[in-house]
Amino acid sequence: MQRILVVDDHPLYREGMVSALRARLPGLEVLGAGSAEEGLTVLEGNPDTDLVLIDLRLPGMDGFGALVAYAARFPTVSRVLISGEEGAQIARRAFDAGASGFIPKSMAVDEVAAAIRQVLDGGVFVPQQGDSPPKSGALTLRQIEALRLLGEGYTNKEIARALDITERTAKAHVAAIFETLGTDNRTQAVIAAQRLGYLPGRT
Repeated sequence: MQRILVVDDHPLYREGMVSALRARLPGLEVLGAGSAEEGLTVLEGNPDTDLVLIDLRLPGMDGFGALVAYAARFPTVSRVLISGEEGAQIARRAFDAGASGFIPKSMAVDEVAAAIRQVLDGGVFVPQQGDSPPKSGALTLRQIEALRLLGEGYTNKEIARALDITERTAKAHVAAIFETLGTDNRTQAVIAAQRLGYLPGRT
């Protein structure tokens, strides 16, 4: 069984990402870590991991530093940088640091799963400039972040602060979540997201 590791310091987003990838990549084991240093520890216990998804913004060692450190310690593990910040310069730095892919958080989860599969198959993933918006029915990685916070009772202002975005952008994310999931309120959105595999179900 192939194994991937998601390294992100926001537990709500990390859990949502792990859950969404498990639903869309059946047969893969998906692990999580809250920092680059914790990710190294996880890899030490699971040296046969195939791929690591590394968030750019991490406490302590950031994503660029993690790409280099992971390459030195685990050269056979593929590395992909995930970032809420987009642009050719960030992507270039990621590839210069040894990444096999760069995934912006504006990508839909289904597209992320396809990109991961591409890297696992030995390829390299580079996002195309001018891609069309996510198709109807698909949440982006950034919207999953907002959805997790929404489910914890965060207001739009609190979501904006947690994700380092404007309140207007947070409001737009919430509206897009409702529209994509076909729901009218936050409770319905969380239930629908659990049913569709975007969020882990409650026990």
